[in-house]
Amino acid sequence: MYEIDLIKNTKLAKQLGGPPIFLDGYLHRVEMNHETLVLDIKILSQNNPRLSRDSLVQLKLVGLVRLQFDFPSIKNQLMIIHDLDIRKEDRQLHMILESNTGEINEVWFERIELMHLN
Repeated sequence: MYEIDLIKNTKLAKQLGGPPIFLDGYLHRVEMNHETLVLDIKILSQNNPRLSRDSLVQLKLVGLVRLQFDFPSIKNQLMIIHDLDIRKEDRQLHMILESNTGEINEVWFERIELMHLN
């Protein structure tokens, strides 16, 4: 699981009163430009006691340094999330996103934003 301090100051965590849990959620969309990676993720209410229903959220990783992604092909979503882990390493952040089929995807970046889409 990710380091709580990295997520607790995001807009979504403040709105929920604590950080969300991404376990067994779904990655629906990925968008990237030269400095930002945006992930649209459905987080499940069954794993998040603060949510009354499943919610689509946007995880924005800003200040991309490097990434290594390998997506499986799954109907209706890019990936079923098994684990999402974010850690601080020196002066950058490191996210490891593991699918339920074992693919490991990694992103190194500078700043994180997290908000509700619906």
